[in-house]
Amino acid sequence: MSPIASQFGKLTSLTHLNISESGFEGKIPLAISYLSKLLSLDLSDNHGLIFEGHVFEKVVKNLTQLRHLHLSNIDMSSVAPTSFINMSSCITTLILENNGLQGKFPEDVFHFPYLQKFCFIYFPLESRLEQELELKFPKTNWSGPLKSLQVSSPYLQELPDSVGNLRSLEILDLGGSNLKGPIPASLGNLTQLEYLDLSHNNFGGPIPCSVFNFTQLQFLDLSENKLVDSFPSKVSGLSQLSILRLHHNFLSGRVPSWFFTLPSLVELMLNSNKLNGNIELTKLSELSKLEVLSLSNNALSSFTSASNSNYSLPCLVSLDLSSCNISEFPNFVRNLKGLYSLNLSYNRIHVIEADMFLKFKGLEVLDLSHNILLSVGNNSEVDLVLPFLETLWLSSCNITELSNFLTTQESLMFLDLSNNNIQGRITEQENNWGSNLVNLDLSNNLLTALEYYPWKSIEVLKLGSNLLEGSLLAPPPSTMVFLISNNRLDGEIPSWICNPESSNFIVFLDLSHNNLSGAISNCLGLRHLSILDLHMNKFNGNIPDFCVERNHELQILDLNNNDFDGSLPKSLANCLGLEMLNLANNKINDTFPHWLGELPRLQVLVLHFNYFHGQIAHSANESHFSTLQILCLSHNRFSGFLPTTYFRNFKDMKNLAGVPMKYIGANSKYYFYSMVVTMKGVEIMLERVLTIFTAIDMSSNRFEGTIPEAVGNLISLELLNLSHNHLTGHIPSSLGNLAALESLDLSCNKLVGEIPSELTDLNFLKVLNLSENQLVGLIPQGKQFNTFLNDSYVGNTKLCGFPVSKSCGHSDPPSAIFEEEEFDSAFGLDWKFVMMGYGCGLVFGFSAGFIMMTIRKPKWLVWMIQQAGNRVLRRFKKNR
Repeated sequence: MSPIASQFGKLTSLTHLNISESGFEGKIPLAISYLSKLLSLDLSDNHGLIFEGHVFEKVVKNLTQLRHLHLSNIDMSSVAPTSFINMSSCITTLILENNGLQGKFPEDVFHFPYLQKFCFIYFPLESRLEQELELKFPKTNWSGPLKSLQVSSPYLQELPDSVGNLRSLEILDLGGSNLKGPIPASLGNLTQLEYLDLSHNNFGGPIPCSVFNFTQLQFLDLSENKLVDSFPSKVSGLSQLSILRLHHNFLSGRVPSWFFTLPSLVELMLNSNKLNGNIELTKLSELSKLEVLSLSNNALSSFTSASNSNYSLPCLVSLDLSSCNISEFPNFVRNLKGLYSLNLSYNRIHVIEADMFLKFKGLEVLDLSHNILLSVGNNSEVDLVLPFLETLWLSSCNITELSNFLTTQESLMFLDLSNNNIQGRITEQENNWGSNLVNLDLSNNLLTALEYYPWKSIEVLKLGSNLLEGSLLAPPPSTMVFLISNNRLDGEIPSWICNPESSNFIVFLDLSHNNLSGAISNCLGLRHLSILDLHMNKFNGNIPDFCVERNHELQILDLNNNDFDGSLPKSLANCLGLEMLNLANNKINDTFPHWLGELPRLQVLVLHFNYFHGQIAHSANESHFSTLQILCLSHNRFSGFLPTTYFRNFKDMKNLAGVPMKYIGANSKYYFYSMVVTMKGVEIMLERVLTIFTAIDMSSNRFEGTIPEAVGNLISLELLNLSHNHLTGHIPSSLGNLAALESLDLSCNKLVGEIPSELTDLNFLKVLNLSENQLVGLIPQGKQFNTFLNDSYVGNTKLCGFPVSKSCGHSDPPSAIFEEEEFDSAFGLDWKFVMMGYGCGLVFGFSAGFIMMTIRKPKWLVWMIQQAGNRVLRRFKKNR
């Protein structure tokens, strides 16, 4: 790494300068502006290089002959985008990828008379859409020689009709730009177009017929939008088309016959739409060049043929027919000799026999999962070995034993047998197989004993939710992910955990929900773990030192529901990568660990049901706990005033705009974080926790004084529980600003005064508990308040009006308890359904939500939940 030498400025006759990917760093010297004869300048992919604003202005001013400018992956955050107006009017190529430009990019650049290629791609950092470059296309008078236009930015949002004037355009790539509205029909004017990518946007309406009439088009991707309606019955173009991706839309109707007459088609992706009808094999087989075909997740009824002829697609290598309502193994599939990937998951196939795969000698990936009535036959006359089969998914197929077909596939590296009924023991004598397995999932079966690991190359081993008993057996030394939760293991953690030779590579260790006991060895705290989950066991003693030296490795530490005592180890402050810390339901005796506020990524802190005590001191550091989204301190012995400064510091509870809706821990692929929340005194287990979920639970302590007004600034907060304390004063009217709040519990305090009418503005409030206080006056009416019953107010003898029996002498109460108002829950679920079957709890809703979001069924409800989540994010943005 070295800076660019200023001596470059002496090369005044230089016409081409390319120092891309050269490892330069530091500030770009002003001397670069002396190269006035430059025609081409490429500084890209020097990630430590900084272009200062005043230097860039000199460069664009002096380099008047510049034709090509490539500035990707360097730091231009101090450059004013308006500087680009002063570029050479001769510019033909401008490439600006991921360089930190901020502000408003001038539209005039798109009017440069010789501009042929423009590329701007923005990669959001840490999955958050911070405000960066605002870029808009001209709506009028937009023409010129532009041949390639590539933009990916969440701020683009609109594709104007004027794009149809760029008649020289050959490449139009606007994927992932948050574009809305209909696809402009004017695109049909772009007769030279060869590459069109509008994927991962929010386009709606039908696909314009003009899109199907391009004669030069080779690549068309409209996937991941909201496009509707059926295809046209006839088209006049697409003869050159080789790749067609229309998946993940809402397209309906039959697959038209012209799809099967595209002579150059190599890839056809129609999955995840609403297509129906039959697929005629006679026509399908005409796609002689087809290599990739996906028809999954549609309403296709069957594959039909006019005769008993054998149909084949000689070039086909990948076929996805998942979720196609298939009840028998498709006969035509047997003839696809070139297949290396076959997906028949989520169907109703009953029987799989070895002879069905006799021609698949090159098959590498086979997915038969979620055929719940599947029977894997053992044909003694066919000894089938697929020599190249590396990946096999058989999850949820009602398998009861390890068949010969499974144990004879010597090339297998990835095997999923989860959610079956496989019984018995794994012993050395009976199970010597899988020597090449790297990833094995046997979770959610009925295995009772594990005496031997035959899988000597294993890296990911998932054995959770079985009936395994006895002591914990050391996994093979190659293991990196070891998940064996929800079993019946007992005894102490064996000494192998401290032996580098037997467990050196483990980074994910989940032993939760067992009967393991004893003290935790200090060596466990010295391991290079990323995730450690020991909750729901019987471990005792002090918590060992984690992160003795500062590092970013440990991300999740869950010691919930054990018998740990003593104080918290201060070494946790060195765990700079820690995102989730759950120490609930132990016997920890300490003061509030304010020093954890220094952790830059901490999102979840759960300390409830311990012996924490004392006051929570105010913090002068505004960054303390700024990333926290979930804080649970309930059922301890905290006293004093509520920590006002921390409420001011909770920046992520003030704004979750731009946070994608997914489950916490989803990035790990193998582990999802779960936790318990309290609603109206009922503990609810959240099997999965959304990244947009925010909560504060400080109930059942000894806090006193008033509720700080600063709480009202946490507009992304969804759950607030301050019940069972000694709080006094009025309910702050600022709580009416908590636009996302769904559960508010202030019960069992000493609050006085009237209920603020501003609380009726909480349109998403589903749970309210103000009981056992000293509130007075008329209960506010309207919106969600019309849905709350008497138990929300019991014990406040001076309250009057609906729904309590005491009248205030006003008009009659509302005629209906539940208004038919279409408010969306921040979880994307209707709480009236959520509460069914468990008092006022949420078990059904969250469990059902987890199942649906995991298996993606039913698709209409999964889509509804995702859309609700998107609406929540928009609501947060609106209240910023």
